[in-house]
Amino acid sequence: MVWKKDLGLSNYLSGVSELEDKKDIFSYIRETNIEGLHIMPAGDIPPNPSELLVSEEMNELIVKLKNTFDMVIFDGPPALLVTDSVILSRQVDTTLIVTSYKTTKMGDVEKVKKMIENVGGNISGVVINKVPVNAKKYEHTYYYENKERGNANND
Repeated sequence: MVWKKDLGLSNYLSGVSELEDKKDIFSYIRETNIEGLHIMPAGDIPPNPSELLVSEEMNELIVKLKNTFDMVIFDGPPALLVTDSVILSRQVDTTLIVTSYKTTKMGDVEKVKKMIENVGGNISGVVINKVPVNAKKYEHTYYYENKERGNANND
């Protein structure tokens, strides 16, 4: 298969592509080095991203992806900067809100939650990334102590 580096979701949705079969989703999906993991890049920056996300083509794409793959994950932009992620939240089964440790304000998380709920999106939870990990702090945690003694639940 011939793969053009910058083809992706926006090209599929808009039909702006040099591919012969512009609606073959596998022309836009790439295999990765991880077995069973595939990605579809964002594609070229379109003049109307929000319009593409609410298009019939997007609905059809979601159905095709769900029928092809075990799990489909969309990675969207920050919800407070553009509406794309909020728009997507009402089209997918569930949404995870991703925040940054000691950076994201609680008021912003609450605002995003309300935006997603207002469009009918379902929220599964919140992921906090960029949490610092200190190896010494974890040397004497519950899990390490159990590992040394065996399962604490059986004591």
